[in-house]
Amino acid sequence: MEEEDLKEENGNLKEIKDGLQEAADHLQAATESQAGVTDDKEKEIEEIEADTENTESRAPEEMKDDAAPAPEASPAAENETESAREGQSVREAQDEGQSAQEGQGAEKDQSAREGQTAEEDQEGQTAEEDQEGQTSEEDQEGQSAGEEREGQSVDEGQSTQKDQGEQSDQKNLIVQKDKADQKDQGSKKKKKKKKASAGRIAFRITLLLFLLALGGIYYYGYEYCGTHFMPNTRINIFDCSGLTEEEVQQRFADAAQDYVLNVRFRGGATEMLSAEDMGFAYKPDGSVAALLQQQDQLVWPKYFFEDSTYKIETGGTYDEDKLMAAVTALPELQEANMEKPENAYIHFKSGNDEEDGVFEIVPDTAGSTIDPVQLAAALGDAASRYEEVVDAEQVPGAYQTAEITKDNPDIVSRCKDLNDIVGASITYEMPDGELIKLNSDVMVNWLVEDKKGRLVKDDDVWDEHLWAFLQELANHGNTLGMNRRFRSTLRGEITVSGGDYGYMVNQIVEHDLLMEDLPACKKETRRPSYYLTPYNEETENDGIGKSYIEVDLAAQHVWCYIDGELKMDCDCVSGNTTDGHATPTGVFGIMFMKKDTMLRGVMQKNGEYEYETKVGYWMPFYDGCGFHDAWWRTAFGGNIYKGDGSHGCVNLPVDGAEALFSYCDEKMPVVVYE
Repeated sequence: MEEEDLKEENGNLKEIKDGLQEAADHLQAATESQAGVTDDKEKEIEEIEADTENTESRAPEEMKDDAAPAPEASPAAENETESAREGQSVREAQDEGQSAQEGQGAEKDQSAREGQTAEEDQEGQTAEEDQEGQTSEEDQEGQSAGEEREGQSVDEGQSTQKDQGEQSDQKNLIVQKDKADQKDQGSKKKKKKKKASAGRIAFRITLLLFLLALGGIYYYGYEYCGTHFMPNTRINIFDCSGLTEEEVQQRFADAAQDYVLNVRFRGGATEMLSAEDMGFAYKPDGSVAALLQQQDQLVWPKYFFEDSTYKIETGGTYDEDKLMAAVTALPELQEANMEKPENAYIHFKSGNDEEDGVFEIVPDTAGSTIDPVQLAAALGDAASRYEEVVDAEQVPGAYQTAEITKDNPDIVSRCKDLNDIVGASITYEMPDGELIKLNSDVMVNWLVEDKKGRLVKDDDVWDEHLWAFLQELANHGNTLGMNRRFRSTLRGEITVSGGDYGYMVNQIVEHDLLMEDLPACKKETRRPSYYLTPYNEETENDGIGKSYIEVDLAAQHVWCYIDGELKMDCDCVSGNTTDGHATPTGVFGIMFMKKDTMLRGVMQKNGEYEYETKVGYWMPFYDGCGFHDAWWRTAFGGNIYKGDGSHGCVNLPVDGAEALFSYCDEKMPVVVYE
């Protein structure tokens, strides 16, 4: 039954639409007909004006012919001509009277333009009468001239009289033809006027019928709009076009019995709740009637050309207890199946050989924990609107969220601050070629946790770690006193230890530099700051190189090599081993070089030096010990040093000291071994 009613209503709607289309077609046809009548009238007026102009143009020519000099005529001929013209004038007057009577019988609704045409015709007739009068005067003048020529021969007068009679007959024929033409034109005008009047009457009748039909259709639509939902109307999920209030309510009631609500969860799972699960039913609440009243009856045609979609609470009710029980029983809301969300946090990602480590934010996780109260409320609202699907992720508050997300301003700011603290990267080039880095992977271990478990920089702890790093740097970079493998002249490769030759890192200077470079996040590669540096940076001979001075205490001999080439050698006398003044062993460097110097021993209690000796060449290498000439000695080498040795210096012959001085250079390595 409902389907038949719906078909009937749709049929009514179709009739309204067809009526509107038919009325529009009538209006268009009437408009085209009126346009055609107007065009015909304009053409008629143009033809009448053209005929009038032709008539006026011919009249002056005829008058001109009448005014031309005529041959002498007898008084009798002239009288005949004048009588003919008077007869013509009488006929013209009769024609004018007849035209006037016809004009009075014309319809009163004749257009102003047709009236103007009639006036122009009358003016043309008046002009013709004036021309005829002028012709009469000219004939009188010709008569006077003929009296003067009475003396001419009788034959010439008769011939002239005959010619004038023929010309007069021709003129009468022309005038009669023009009058006949004008009469035909007047008849045509009357026919055209009648035709135009009939067209106007037909147009008015058609327009009246159209307006009556249009008014009837509008009234029907007006009443229909007050009791039915108009086309293109959807209420919630239902198409309610053409339905009454009762029919819409019945549709909702029928749908409530078979209603099923689909719930879509995070991860793609979907569960269904039936009307029975929710205790769902339909109870009219006046919302449909209120919606029907919102339709604007005055402008009902607009609903054919626009969509009307409404979402309203339609009286759908549910049992809250049943709905909550159904929701909590769903598998997705079981505690074993729900995962709690996790907050975002800051994590240090270690670096590698190509890039340094960096602090980064580990995003929060959504989890799958659901609030049953929030979800049940959203499902109830959706059911009241007969919605078919609810996405739980789109329900505000349904899923528990992390307290700290990856976009949290505080965590973003802290991550940036930490990267600024450890953002510097200093790479040290060490003497042995190794690279030592001070970067984020090192400094991250200098940070401490605050009471909230967050990494922060403590200045005191930070400084302790910085000094510890510099000590490690010095331990690796300092080469003073280290064991070195050395290729000796007489014994081959030996191990030499001790001395103060090599590198010594200046930790104080380096600390000050780092206190500026680290906060500025400076990135560079450089050498450490040193107290001492060797004579050269060669790695041969374990850092000693190819230019050095060699002292073999057991052999009591000295050699000097420059770039691996022996330049000089000689015997020597080293420190006295008997009284504890043995020459120190190890690798040293020439401290300075000086000629003609006074060497003094330790000052005694009596104010005198232990010894005072002037030498020509002085080349110290460690704590008062050095090379110098011993001009007072006559013998060198052997075992002299064991009982008659020096106070620790290496005594050389004068020529040997002079030669060594010439090859020696400041910081040149000195290798002393036993």
